[in-house]
Amino acid sequence: MTMHREPGGERYYYTWAWFEGPDDAAWRVTGHHTDSGEQYRLDWNLAERSLCVTDSLGRTRCHWWDAQGLVTAYRDEAGQMTTFRWSDEERLLLGMTDAQGGKWRYVYDRLGHLTETHDPLGRVEQTQWHPVWHQPETEVDAAGAAWRYEYDERGNLQAVSDPLHQRTVYGYDRHGQVVRITDARGGDKYLQWNEDGQLMRHTDCSGSQTAWFYDERTRLERVTDAESNSTRYSYDGNGHLTEVMFADGRTERYQPDAAGRLVKYTSPAGQITRWQRDGQGRVRRQTDATGRRTAYEYDAYGRLTTLTNENGESYRFRYDVLDRVTEQTDPGGSRRAYGYNALNAVTAVIYGGERGGEIRHGLERDAAGRLTAKITPETCTEYRYDAADRLLEIRRRRHDAAEGGEPEVIRFSYDSAGNLLSEETAQGVLQHRYDVQGNRTETQMPDGRTLRYLYYGSGHLQQINLGRDVISEFTRDHLHREVQRSQGRLDTRRMYDRTGRLTRKLTCKGMRGVVPETFIDREYAYSGQDELLKKRHSRQGVTDYFYDTTGRITACRNEAYLDSWQYDAAANLLDRRQGETAQAGAGSVVPFNRITSYRGLHYRYDEYGRVVEKRGRNGTQHYRWDAEHRLTEVAVIRGSTVRRYGYVYDAPGRRVEKHELDAEGKPYNRTTFLWDGMRLAQECRLGRSSSLYIYSDQGSHEPLARVDRAAPGEADEVLYYHTDVNGAPEEMTDGGGNIVWEAGYQVWGNLTHEKETRPVQQNLRFQGQYLDRETGLHYNLYRFYDPDIGKFISGDPISLRGGINLYAYAQNPLSWIDPLGLTGEWVNPKDINFSQRTISPHDYAEIMRNGGWDWDRSPLRVIDIDGQLVSYDNRRLDAALEAGLDKVKVIRIDPNAPHPDSSTGKTWLQKFRERFRDRRNIKAGGIVPDKGLNSRPERTSRGCK
Repeated sequence: MTMHREPGGERYYYTWAWFEGPDDAAWRVTGHHTDSGEQYRLDWNLAERSLCVTDSLGRTRCHWWDAQGLVTAYRDEAGQMTTFRWSDEERLLLGMTDAQGGKWRYVYDRLGHLTETHDPLGRVEQTQWHPVWHQPETEVDAAGAAWRYEYDERGNLQAVSDPLHQRTVYGYDRHGQVVRITDARGGDKYLQWNEDGQLMRHTDCSGSQTAWFYDERTRLERVTDAESNSTRYSYDGNGHLTEVMFADGRTERYQPDAAGRLVKYTSPAGQITRWQRDGQGRVRRQTDATGRRTAYEYDAYGRLTTLTNENGESYRFRYDVLDRVTEQTDPGGSRRAYGYNALNAVTAVIYGGERGGEIRHGLERDAAGRLTAKITPETCTEYRYDAADRLLEIRRRRHDAAEGGEPEVIRFSYDSAGNLLSEETAQGVLQHRYDVQGNRTETQMPDGRTLRYLYYGSGHLQQINLGRDVISEFTRDHLHREVQRSQGRLDTRRMYDRTGRLTRKLTCKGMRGVVPETFIDREYAYSGQDELLKKRHSRQGVTDYFYDTTGRITACRNEAYLDSWQYDAAANLLDRRQGETAQAGAGSVVPFNRITSYRGLHYRYDEYGRVVEKRGRNGTQHYRWDAEHRLTEVAVIRGSTVRRYGYVYDAPGRRVEKHELDAEGKPYNRTTFLWDGMRLAQECRLGRSSSLYIYSDQGSHEPLARVDRAAPGEADEVLYYHTDVNGAPEEMTDGGGNIVWEAGYQVWGNLTHEKETRPVQQNLRFQGQYLDRETGLHYNLYRFYDPDIGKFISGDPISLRGGINLYAYAQNPLSWIDPLGLTGEWVNPKDINFSQRTISPHDYAEIMRNGGWDWDRSPLRVIDIDGQLVSYDNRRLDAALEAGLDKVKVIRIDPNAPHPDSSTGKTWLQKFRERFRDRRNIKAGGIVPDKGLNSRPERTSRGCK
């Protein structure tokens, strides 16, 4: 073959030559090039058993092999060597020396099964194999935790026991397909398959059933969920999905190109989005329903070199010889540069300012790639792990600290299954307990109070208690969506339409057993685009919302509030004069997405793109930032009065204290904050009064209740939150059902009114946000949000992984949330690769098809590996593809950020690589490539999550 052409039109060319060597004689490729400009020269030296490949950039990589064709050495384009050592007869890999000099050693039994893996740190992982079925019987990690597997007489996996001796049992039909799964608490799930091995019915532990139907070509045709809502699918002659009809009759349409790649999407409301692709399928241009364009430019080797936003401003990228991004330059001229070690882990991040300034973060790593130290101009933070790579301790010290001064220390402990048992900080110790399914059942606060959680089925929250007192009880439907909760003397019902959209929240007194009295009633109506069009609130009246064709909110009208907004092409709010210019066709834009003037407010930025001054009618605010881009001090000037406030953060970046500063710069009037992971758990004011926060579910940032204590040892008072469709609190009631606080919101988060019946100072706003009344800003964990402009006041710490507009909160804050301050984006799931070859069965697709999946709470976590998105959440991605979704919400994770999962302290990149090398992947086909897998994983009873 000298040429082949892909369905997209790209042609690939090959040149050949005859080679004779000591092992064989054959035709071999000597040259390869493509229509896109890729060129490679292949230099074979069969006498030395080597091959070197050189591209048109002059980069060369080489392989050497032995007489049996096994690779013995590899030299990459940077000249770094990796060597391999093999056994003589069995041809088994005995050892590897990586490019950094780390040595790996592998031990096998007499049948060739891998029994021990020794890593460069000397840690050992062990596997004991079944003598008949040649499957693992016992797997022991480097910390000594063991997983045990049992098999039936046909070799089917019959039971799995984890390190806590919690046992899951599997039952099979005569074809070897899993038909029953009994979890560790005794709950049974049932699966039914058709003759083609496709799942037809799933019955969960609660008896709820989902059914799948297929056409004569085995394509998914219909899914009916446990509430009898059906979603239907249509295909073209090549088997490509072309239409999805939802349970309410709305239809989405997809148009693929000849290669099956999506080029046109038509929403249920008729809006069209188009993608222009090159011959290799890379998106060159995306055009939305209004004609706004985002453009992508690549070099001959597929590396993204320029990203141009809707305003025509460009981000530019440079790479090293290993295709690693070495520099990103933003439209305003600020840049990020990256340094790497031989294992491709980032060892330095340099923030270059627009005026020549520079902030350097150094990252030190051990031989296994774990982050051991982070060094900034102000601090040194050290990380310590156990043998299973779980983070045990974070120790941070300031460079200017006095000799012998105590560092900040955070400690973690875990059980043998990896569940987080405790976190010890300067604010106290949090301790946790779990049930046999890994659901957290208890959290003990530093003051001794204990939150308890009760679940049903496979982990659906049913009740929350504080000590012996019930905080709230939940009732759920067959899809396990919340339909009712208790809140003291009040009960709130939730109602949904056939596609899972929330249509009503009805709060009543006496809903249990007597004629209910309506207390608060909220009703919601939506467009075909799932946009909130109308809200009826029994206390606030009717609110209407208006949008452009791409979902940007353009106006809001109710009895207390009337406003409208205009945007530039990149979704930045325009001042009224700018908006008039844009309407006149002059194409007004906000340079670099940084708003400098809006409705009487004026903003000034430093060279790193952080707001340093905000001026308006109510005075001036000056902001000071640290080397990790965290706001540490604010000076508020009103007339001749100057008040200064300081903010303190712990090593993971959570704000743990705010205070006022006196004339000498000494702090007073302190408020301290305690965190449970990345959620605010408690605040203490002046060392006396405190508020404990309770949320609607373990993974949620929607507040459920607040428990106030006037002073240590005094009685608790429970206050309940009543939230809007986006989770923002609108009312707060006491246990007797009396309103103690209520407020109404403007679209971007400012209040139209606020009323207290007694002092309670309710500061929670959008999910994950905390109002600082001294500045009007909302603290949003990793950033501060300014509701005056609907923007963050510093760029996204995860940069373009959070979206093209580095300051954006959301184009529609009524339906989007960002509890971490790391903006999400919507991506076609077909453009995301998997990090696993196998997954365990799931029933997520039915929820996604019917609109019941909350993407704000459960987005896909992905990292960008050489331009390819790879998902950490494989079951969710698989479900999205099965559901035929054309877009999913993703959070692009910084690969070098600490992984927040309770079972590990590794960085995200380490966790991904651990997934790639998981034994289950190796057994199912080998280590997953660095860029992941495009093919959907196999569903098995022992698959990864």
